Amino acid sequence: MADINTIIKKVKSYNPDADISMIQKAYETAERVHRDEKRSSGEPFIIHPLEVASLVADFKMDVDSVCAALLHDVVETETTPLKMLEENFSKDVALLVDGMTKITEFKSKGRELYQAESMRKMLMATAKDIRVIVIKLLDKLHNMRTLEHLPEEKQKRISKEVMEIYAPIAYRLGIEKIKDELENLAFRYLQPEEYREIEEKVRRNIKLREEDMRKIKKILENELKEDKIDAEVVGRVKSIFSIYRKMLRKNRTFEEIFDVLALRVIVPNEEDCYKVLGVMHRIWTPIPRRFKDYIALPKTNMYRSLHDVVIGPEGAIIEVQIRTKEMDEIAEEGIAAHWKYKNIITDEEFDKKLSWIKQIMDWQQESGTAKDFIESIEIDFFKDEIYTFTPKGTIIELPKGATPLDFAYAVHSELGDNCMGAKVNGTFVSLRTELRTGDVVEILTSKSQRPVRGWLNIVKTSKAMNKIRKYLQETEKIPVGSKKSGEDKTPQKQKAGIIIVKGIKNPSFKLAQCCLSNPGDAIVGFAAKTGMITVHRKDCDKIANEKITKKKVKLEWRSDYSDFVELKVNAIDRVGLLADVLNTIAATGTNLQTANAKMIGNGMAECTFKAKVYDLEHIKHLIQRISKLQGIKKIYIENLGI
Repeated sequence: MADINTIIKKVKSYNPDADISMIQKAYETAERVHRDEKRSSGEPFIIHPLEVASLVADFKMDVDSVCAALLHDVVETETTPLKMLEENFSKDVALLVDGMTKITEFKSKGRELYQAESMRKMLMATAKDIRVIVIKLLDKLHNMRTLEHLPEEKQKRISKEVMEIYAPIAYRLGIEKIKDELENLAFRYLQPEEYREIEEKVRRNIKLREEDMRKIKKILENELKEDKIDAEVVGRVKSIFSIYRKMLRKNRTFEEIFDVLALRVIVPNEEDCYKVLGVMHRIWTPIPRRFKDYIALPKTNMYRSLHDVVIGPEGAIIEVQIRTKEMDEIAEEGIAAHWKYKNIITDEEFDKKLSWIKQIMDWQQESGTAKDFIESIEIDFFKDEIYTFTPKGTIIELPKGATPLDFAYAVHSELGDNCMGAKVNGTFVSLRTELRTGDVVEILTSKSQRPVRGWLNIVKTSKAMNKIRKYLQETEKIPVGSKKSGEDKTPQKQKAGIIIVKGIKNPSFKLAQCCLSNPGDAIVGFAAKTGMITVHRKDCDKIANEKITKKKVKLEWRSDYSDFVELKVNAIDRVGLLADVLNTIAATGTNLQTANAKMIGNGMAECTFKAKVYDLEHIKHLIQRISKLQGIKKIYIENLGI
């Protein structure tokens, strides 16, 4: 159990010039405020801030951070105003404590709103001072370590929040050891049976594999010694939750996952990392496409290491991480380790690596309600990341599953709004294409292109969703609603046809070939005795003759039509015609059910598509975009009876 003297001793060990009197005063203030309070375990409440402050000292944070950890709950008692903290300690201490203090005025308005508003406040404070979230993570870690004292319902609620928000943030900050422990603890309460089963299997299998691991370590150590490479080789055990996640992702049993031996090699410098890789490939067989170079291409959370998988003695599969001592510390401690090597305040490169925090400011402005804001955070944080490139080589990090449309918005909002198509690795692709690490993405734009409602079914990132929603709200003047990626909010199929006609029961239609009217045109119909109605534009030169033999009927396009339409396109045949048309349709956010193309002679081609549309404006926009392509002669709705 932590005490104030131990904490002071830790701080002195890495900061001999620290103002210890401030830490002592912070402890005395916290002890006085919390004197009559108890935790759910029955222990004095002061134990919690002491433990959090001890963890902060373990991460070698500054005096203000240690003081804020000791004081982080005092304002919520409503007896200690922030002004007093600023006067008695410092402005920074007051700001750090304020960033972690929940918004009490929302407490009476329901737990969900209270939690969302408090989370938003904390993340906004984090965008100004990264220390806020680091202390909050350590606060959450200690709470998770003592979660057994709470009712089961609270255990699961808090664990879900940790899994969806706090563990992913710890990953973003590169603090691997906090992320792993938070995930394991949350997994323990969310799925206790699975947790206990994997934990027991890990314990048993470690004992069985100890001898195999010892032999393999010895082989590698001897080879490295012969090559005069100074290296530390250690075995490592995957976290319980990472094993479970891998079992689900790869659809494998525990035995198939845990059968892989895992080594970590620590060397003095970057050059030696690649030398170790050469030694490994000399003595063991590398498995193709399993090598990853996170030294040349670091993750955005500052993680750097070489990853490889080889086949070792007796067919053993060995996963190896190779890194320097500095890389290893940053991999484990992330931002906290970085403070040891560089000045966090002045390091521009470090600031770039934390640029994702600045995005929080954008999300705050674009998301509207606190609930939408937290939803945006969950969407981007919970997914694994991929690394894509602009044609000029700039790295664009995106969540796994992201599309070229997400890429466009990640580069610049205007690029997203004007996106009409994309090339990935030089090839035209649909805007729905799922991008992969290493893809080079080129966005094709048009000044006339604007976001359409169908794009909400394509994008996966919160930035893209928020920008599209905002545009639709401004232009359509109706609520778009909050929508998580993957939900299909396409209006349900309507039985009414695309054309409205009165006075005729169960009408059928055909489009007059003389004028080929399309949505938006003023139209008129002529009904034969069979009930078939021929549809003309009102300004068609040939409708005078129709009046003689057929009944004239009043027609109009149904503005809220939401169903499939069949479009026929006649165009001059050329290389790339179908690809251009498909790319243009994809750029409008339109789902295609079928697409066919054929040559019809005289250098002409005919393309037919069955597309899902949301309303009449969607059809008009689709036809307008396709008609602007090179060589298009005619485009019309083939079957009005769909």
